[in-house]
Amino acid sequence: MPRVALIVSALGLAVAVAGCQRVNWGGGDEYGEWQPPDESYLPDEYDPNDAPPDTGDEHPPSKPKLDVPDPTVGLDECALVDLLFVIDNSNSMSVKQANLIASFDGFVAGIQTNLDEANDYHIGVVTTDAYALNEPGCQELGALVTSSAAGPCGPWAAGRYITLADELAPAFTCAATLGVDGDSNERQIGAALAAIGPKLGSPGACNEGFLRDEALLVLVLITDEDDPGAPIPGHGSDGSPATWFAEIVARKGVETNVVVLALAGLPPPNACDPNLPFGGAQLTLRIAEFVEKFTYGEMGDVCADDYSGFFAGALALIRDACVNFTPVG
Repeated sequence: MPRVALIVSALGLAVAVAGCQRVNWGGGDEYGEWQPPDESYLPDEYDPNDAPPDTGDEHPPSKPKLDVPDPTVGLDECALVDLLFVIDNSNSMSVKQANLIASFDGFVAGIQTNLDEANDYHIGVVTTDAYALNEPGCQELGALVTSSAAGPCGPWAAGRYITLADELAPAFTCAATLGVDGDSNERQIGAALAAIGPKLGSPGACNEGFLRDEALLVLVLITDEDDPGAPIPGHGSDGSPATWFAEIVARKGVETNVVVLALAGLPPPNACDPNLPFGGAQLTLRIAEFVEKFTYGEMGDVCADDYSGFFAGALALIRDACVNFTPVG
């Protein structure tokens, strides 16, 4: 795969002052009485790279740790990977979109290096709303982006999603340059579920051919606000972390055939700076509860200046999922 230098200066998107959505740093009071279950609540000193505490149990933890993968070990089980990026396009996300674009090339190159048999990729981008800049007929929640704030991006070699037949970096840069005029009522999980659902995946629909039953699904969420869901009627995605998890598993057939990575709002200490405009992130409690339900799930700090460290660590998680992939059908 040719390595193409990423040009992120084109992402210089102006953020309108009027009507701006201020992100609450570390706040969650708007959720009223809702609290995540005790067993899934994140500790105050949460760090996604921390090893589990030593409990004296001789058995290893059930969740995989992000150890550095051994690229010399070949894989047999995983030959296909579908990468779906759900990117918040509300008006606090300009810098965070740029950080993602800057980290993408190394992330995909790392997957190719460490997953020896995973030689076929589908890469798609969706927003957290019904994206108004998408091509006519696909301006709905969960439709893959082929036209963005950068202009027309696709169609690519396979149609409305990116493959190895395309120059990955420029294609992804265009698709992920979403702008920040999106709906402030983000529906992160709803977008993911719609993107892999039967309606948009049907013949002739916007996402036809993207999701494959025989592929490992890697879902990547990038957002600085929680998906409020049921606690706030009319806001966020329908359902709860438990129902979201069940729907993803039902769609893929096997829970361990899914990797979920989320760059979102973590409890302090984190890299958020509340003194900067849009320099913070809301605690993403419900998204965290959803992610932690997966064997291969991991949270990272959306306020970080550089996402490459998170993605480098996530390679081991993806590799473990690939090794343990279970064919279905």
